[in-house]
Amino acid sequence: MLILGARQTGKSYVTGKFAREEFDSVITVDFEKTPNIRRVFDGDLAPDVVIAQLEAISGISFIKGKTLIILDEIQACPRAITALKYFCDSAEDFFVIGAGSLLGVAINREDFSFPVGKVRTEHLFPMDYEEFLIALGKDTLLEHCRSSFSERNPLLSALHEELLSLYRLYLVVGGMPEAVKTFIDHGSYIKAGEVQEGILSDYRADIAKYAEDSRKVLSHRAFDTIPAQLAKENRKFQYNLIRKGATSSIFGKSLEWLCDAGLTLRCSKVSAPNIPLKAYEDLSSFKLYLLDPGLLVRMSGLPCEIVLNQIGERFIGGLTENYVASTFASAGMPLYYWESSGRAEIDFLMQYGTEVVPVEVKAGEHVRSRSLSVYRNTYNPSLSIRLSTRNFGFEDGLFSVPIYAAWLLSSSAPR
Repeated sequence: MLILGARQTGKSYVTGKFAREEFDSVITVDFEKTPNIRRVFDGDLAPDVVIAQLEAISGISFIKGKTLIILDEIQACPRAITALKYFCDSAEDFFVIGAGSLLGVAINREDFSFPVGKVRTEHLFPMDYEEFLIALGKDTLLEHCRSSFSERNPLLSALHEELLSLYRLYLVVGGMPEAVKTFIDHGSYIKAGEVQEGILSDYRADIAKYAEDSRKVLSHRAFDTIPAQLAKENRKFQYNLIRKGATSSIFGKSLEWLCDAGLTLRCSKVSAPNIPLKAYEDLSSFKLYLLDPGLLVRMSGLPCEIVLNQIGERFIGGLTENYVASTFASAGMPLYYWESSGRAEIDFLMQYGTEVVPVEVKAGEHVRSRSLSVYRNTYNPSLSIRLSTRNFGFEDGLFSVPIYAAWLLSSSAPR
């Protein structure tokens, strides 16, 4: 198995916890901390040969079926990824997990040989709002939320307001595990912000260290422009915000690197809301979101008080969209949006079986929308969804879902 995900999303913690709970012993290799261990994979990749060397280096005896091998930061040793094929082919008693912060970059290189069909891949994202509430010990609120969602009935006003308050807190703290833990331990979103600042610094350091030389500066500039892109009324990515005269031919590969590294999320425009959405993707028009809303707040310099009190500010709209994008992406949902020539726009399109469901995102309670009316009149969808700070409700094919319940849209199809 390979676990992909941006740095500090919890890959090492998850694999370590799984190893301790499910196996008698574990051999852990970190290719960044101990680069010399890459030599183990320079020669014969037969499992018995590799394991014998790992046993000698770690001092831990390998027992088939009872020992887990963890290869951390595996992207730093491409031949270790290749070796997974031989572990898969030889016997089912070998259990190996590879994880890496820039694994997506490695396996998407043109010259990389990936063991297709031999390795299961999983993606680890920051904690979503549901997981955030679980971490805070607010599990009972989730049950009320699920019930109202399935029955399409409003929540009690007090519960609705509490969930909105916690949602705004989530926008500030975000879902990076260390930031969440720091907030829980100290009750301070300021201290959580210091953790976020460190994470952003690590990401910039990764760009400087691992991006190809020709893309280092370009990737930095593209990454740093995300808040400005989302502050616009039209949040379509514009290259000229990076620098005057910038084009896709100059910055396209740098944006791909950011997405492959898991730092950004790409939401593509579709020419028509038809099944399958992928077939109607317009590769030239897209939006770019950050992987975590809390990191976006920190990166933008937006005062936490504005977010917590929902003071009128255009950037709140972009932040809200980013929250929905990260929620959908963490559930494995591809991101698409629709735009007409008359400037009507639907923020997200969801594909449920044979249906395309439009999802409009509103940061507050003012929900009147020309765009959704245009879309519904043009395509007559059986169901439309509006995310806002309003309570649950349903009328004339329009399902009103509180913004904090976006995670429920990604976990089950509304009927």
